[in-house]
Amino acid sequence: MIPVWVGKMVAKRVIKAIKHKIDLNKIDKYVNKPNELDLQMKQARKTINKQGKYIEELEKKVAIIETDSHPPIFKTKDYKDILKRLKKLEKEK
Repeated sequence: MIPVWVGKMVAKRVIKAIKHKIDLNKIDKYVNKPNELDLQMKQARKTINKQGKYIEELEKKVAIIETDSHPPIFKTKDYKDILKRLKKLEKEK
């Protein structure tokens, strides 16, 4: 019984000495209350969310435009054939 009592007394005195040397209130305030960096992170998250929504809207608009648009008239092979014909005509003249 006595060793437990002595242990509790020693622990209380050690904790009291630590609290006296280190101001735990400042640490508690820094950890638990919002500071400048917390506010900046909160603002950054809001901005990122807004940008994400804006990107989604743009992607929807692009999808609508792609469905409404027509395929190209000439394909790359057709373009190459036209260039060959032009070169051939230029050589003939």
